[in-house]
Amino acid sequence: MIKEALLQKIKDSKVQCLTCERRCEIDEGQTGFCKTRKNIAGKLYTLVYGEIASISANPIEKKPLYHFYPGSFALTVGTWSCNFTCPWCQNFRISKAPENTGKGKFLSPENFIELMKKYKCKGTSFSFNEPTLLFEYSLEVFHLAKKEGFYNTYVTNGYMTEEALKTLIHHGLDAMNIDIKGNAQFVRKYCGADVEKIWRNAEIALQNNVWIEITTLIIPGLNNDEKTLREFAKRIKNELGENIPWHLNAYYPAYEFSWKTYIPPTSTETLERGYEIAKEEGLNYVYIGNIPNHPGQNTYCPKCKRILIERDELRLKEYYLDSEGKCYNCKEKIPVIN
Repeated sequence: MIKEALLQKIKDSKVQCLTCERRCEIDEGQTGFCKTRKNIAGKLYTLVYGEIASISANPIEKKPLYHFYPGSFALTVGTWSCNFTCPWCQNFRISKAPENTGKGKFLSPENFIELMKKYKCKGTSFSFNEPTLLFEYSLEVFHLAKKEGFYNTYVTNGYMTEEALKTLIHHGLDAMNIDIKGNAQFVRKYCGADVEKIWRNAEIALQNNVWIEITTLIIPGLNNDEKTLREFAKRIKNELGENIPWHLNAYYPAYEFSWKTYIPPTSTETLERGYEIAKEEGLNYVYIGNIPNHPGQNTYCPKCKRILIERDELRLKEYYLDSEGKCYNCKEKIPVIN
């Protein structure tokens, strides 16, 4: 499970990791911020190549990717640790556990593909923790998947370097759900990151024909005020486009926000107001997530308002688009990849 890292640079007595925008400069024998990359004898190695902490065959809607192969399943894997510091992390049992590195199960890229076939999945998904930590491994899986006609997806915080992103695209990345957690001040304070790098990567992905959807976990009192939500919606429309889906997901107390600084769950009313704001700002496809059976998880025609894709508990229930991907009622073309 140890493999030499692809993106690195020698800097004096250190090695710089060029996989994510932290660009850690790592001394001999030490690891970087995420604890999964180590300087061994002057070279950088990933410690989690093929090491799987969590695996399942998930509906693509769970990513969430609502406009990308609706109703399909993706074999989904994740490993340990993360490169962000979010105190509310919903997957903290693996993302906040770098000390478990070496305790996962090894899954070769070839066996990944075999499992995908066994469980009748249509593609891959790297998720659960930040998938960029499995960068080298995912490239090899992507390559094999593409050879056999499968799709490849990332569910990511979007903080990879431009070089890493372009390498992923070159190896067959088809879609990303990018979790943009808030504005610049919010992301700097709670995630220790520069949100502009994430917006940059979203634009690069679009320019390279990667399908993207945006997710924001709405946390009461932190990023749910009207000004923040309105500015966010405007930026999606102006920089990415009015047809980019935006998922407003309910937060539930977890990790440090469940005991150290308790913040209650997001109310349905808060999400519904965010939905209204995004629509007012001109986004065509806005979704309410983590609220079971809420009508805000369905896709509606932006022109005639008819329901076009109905979902139930993150699964496809009904699909009303015609063979050309148009609304059955008014013939509006809907951006959906099948």
